[in-house]
Amino acid sequence: MAEPTPIKKATNAIRTTIGLPLVATRYIASEPLLTGPLLWALTRGPVELRERLLSPVRNNTPDRLKNYIGATSDVRLAKIIALLKVLFALGVVDRANKALNSLALNGWYLPGMKPMSRWRWDGKTEVVLITGGCSGFGYEMVKQFAGKAKVVVVDVQELPSELEKLPEVYYYKCDLSDLDAIGGVCSEIRNRHGNPSVLINNAGIGGDKNMTRHSHTRSDNSLIGAGKTLLDTSTEFVQKIMAVNLTSHFVLIREFLPGMLDAKKGHIVGIASMASFVSAPGLVDYCVTKVGVLALHEGLRNELLSRYENGFTVATTSVHPSWHATGIIKGFEGKLAEHGIVADPPSNVAKAVLEQVVAHRSGQIYMPRSAEAQAGTRRLPIWLQDIFLGNVQLNPFKKNEFHFD
Repeated sequence: MAEPTPIKKATNAIRTTIGLPLVATRYIASEPLLTGPLLWALTRGPVELRERLLSPVRNNTPDRLKNYIGATSDVRLAKIIALLKVLFALGVVDRANKALNSLALNGWYLPGMKPMSRWRWDGKTEVVLITGGCSGFGYEMVKQFAGKAKVVVVDVQELPSELEKLPEVYYYKCDLSDLDAIGGVCSEIRNRHGNPSVLINNAGIGGDKNMTRHSHTRSDNSLIGAGKTLLDTSTEFVQKIMAVNLTSHFVLIREFLPGMLDAKKGHIVGIASMASFVSAPGLVDYCVTKVGVLALHEGLRNELLSRYENGFTVATTSVHPSWHATGIIKGFEGKLAEHGIVADPPSNVAKAVLEQVVAHRSGQIYMPRSAEAQAGTRRLPIWLQDIFLGNVQLNPFKKNEFHFD
């Protein structure tokens, strides 16, 4: 793994130094539990408290800024209060929006009122099926669920010895790119363990290890776009990544959803990605599969609420991790390090999935939680997306030269 250059390390350190205060400021400004009490203190609080809060503004405001925020204390206070009112209102709207989204995702039932909330774990009869459970997120989820349910692992890789030692863990070898083979494995699982009450579609693949650069593909040293382009990707690999990352989800849901509806309990989890929200150059095939997982879960939820008897008893969750230390980024760690990114451990995703399933709640999980703000990237104006993706070179002295031979 290549070590970042001293200049790159310095750049990353500066970016972190600047970024942390910005993140903290953004959190404080968008948190109504902070802006609300501060607004109350400045408008309804005791005079002594108000004076203490305003003292830094009165004593430390540079003269050159007083023309903008007001030369007198009263004017400055009025502007501060007006800003706090706006921030508090935006924070309340954001909180209300999230609460309504959570309510909608759970069939408009309040917590504890949804019929499936009566589902209680006994650690013996519940069956949790995890695809791709031999590595990455799946490996960690097997460890999290072991001892709390019967855990069925479906993977093309061999079961690691440390997972074999866990209680009530069962392994079935299956290549999920072979869609015809999945049905036979599912029948065997049902016959031996019963219908799973939890299906976690986790298995996924990333880069094409055997790709070759197309003559029209130019090198790109940026973080986004370091992978293969459409012209670099073989048809065989496109078929494989679609089958493993997306089509197998359809097959497995069709296999096990009827049993969940009959039992009036179930939870279907799909491991998507933050790549569900932006189709980055060099990762188009992977992004397409993750956008598909998101769309699949949105559509499945809609069908459960409107088309299936007892559909409201089955929960759905899509999971959107950012950079995590799994096999998909293997060999790519150096590129991440160059850009100051340290991949999170996959165990935090596994813990979040366990908590979601045990709580019997539908939803969308972003990991880390702060990554939720990035989900809005796809709603940004196209010109702004171009800037973030590096499609626009903000250098007036750089020329793009085209040669026609």
